[in-house]
Amino acid sequence: MELARTGSVLPGLTLGSRLARPADAVLTWMRPRDLRHAARTVSVLFAVGLVVTVVTLPMGANAGADLDGWAIALAGVSLLLASMISAAAWFFDEASRLAWGLCPFAAIIVVVLVDLATHDGSVTAQIFFFFPTVYGGALLPRPGAILVTAASLAGEIVVAFTQLSVREATVSTCYVAAALVTTVAILVQSMERQHELVLELAHLATIDPLTGLVTRRAFDEAAAAVLAHPDGDEGTSLVVIDVDRFKAVNDRYGHPAGDKVLVQLSELLVQASRRGDVVCRMGGDEIAMLLPRCSMEIALRRAEEIVELVRKQGFEVSVDDLISVSISAGLAHVPTHGSDLRTLYAAADAALYEAKRGGRDRVMPSERNTDRGPLTARS
Repeated sequence: MELARTGSVLPGLTLGSRLARPADAVLTWMRPRDLRHAARTVSVLFAVGLVVTVVTLPMGANAGADLDGWAIALAGVSLLLASMISAAAWFFDEASRLAWGLCPFAAIIVVVLVDLATHDGSVTAQIFFFFPTVYGGALLPRPGAILVTAASLAGEIVVAFTQLSVREATVSTCYVAAALVTTVAILVQSMERQHELVLELAHLATIDPLTGLVTRRAFDEAAAAVLAHPDGDEGTSLVVIDVDRFKAVNDRYGHPAGDKVLVQLSELLVQASRRGDVVCRMGGDEIAMLLPRCSMEIALRRAEEIVELVRKQGFEVSVDDLISVSISAGLAHVPTHGSDLRTLYAAADAALYEAKRGGRDRVMPSERNTDRGPLTARS
């Protein structure tokens, strides 16, 4: 047993893993950025290809093409179109990565077969190699787009050099290759820039620009995910924090000073958080901390430590001016105070209200379930 564990079994597994990595990398390159958009694009491209083929084959440039060749070509295009429409309807998950990876290469093979079956090596026949190339440049990562372009060029060379003279095939290949490479280069550059902008906008939508904390939207998504898939028996705690008399700080020192207080408070809360915690600016001076796998007792102790830490901290509002700030906090826990996000928010909000009413500068745990609405501003 020991020999099998250390000698012969593991090397085989390691070799298999190494062999699997290149295939996984290629499948990743061939996965469209947006599967639904890719499905629509594929359906449109092949519908156009089928219509053009049906309309132009009977009066094709090569008058010597026989009807059997046309029939084979039409059957191939029709079959591929049906397959792509099926893909558009069904293939939207990771299990279909292989199907999506083969899709553009299947298209190239069909174009080659159609051109060979109809004995047509003209530019009008070769132009269909643009379809998979455009798909790759517009929807695939850069390595995938390069692979599809290379495959299109290979298919174009096969068609040109089997149907035309060497001189005609060389000229045709040069023109088509230049057009394909230029088109895909422009598309890839444009789509990568667009993808970067989308990622930047998505990042801005989840990060508060002032404090660097996550936004309410991102916080809600994180909380919903944690509550839907609890890990451990400790439950999840929510601490809602409000700066005491924050309006007075703004009125006395100005709103820029109030912003500085929020930034420093946010940094303090992040330092006091642990791995897995989520700290969010809910709006104004309200901040929430989501504490996964944190019991009510531990969450209360941590919240009290944070309140004391803030009380002892000097907050800089100008170069030579430090002020003292206090916070109030409301604490709620799942499953103690409910099982859904709305109930958790409402329980923590009610506890925060009690902390304010009880004199501020303290933590108040929720003592009951509540059906009150979402958080409201406190002063």
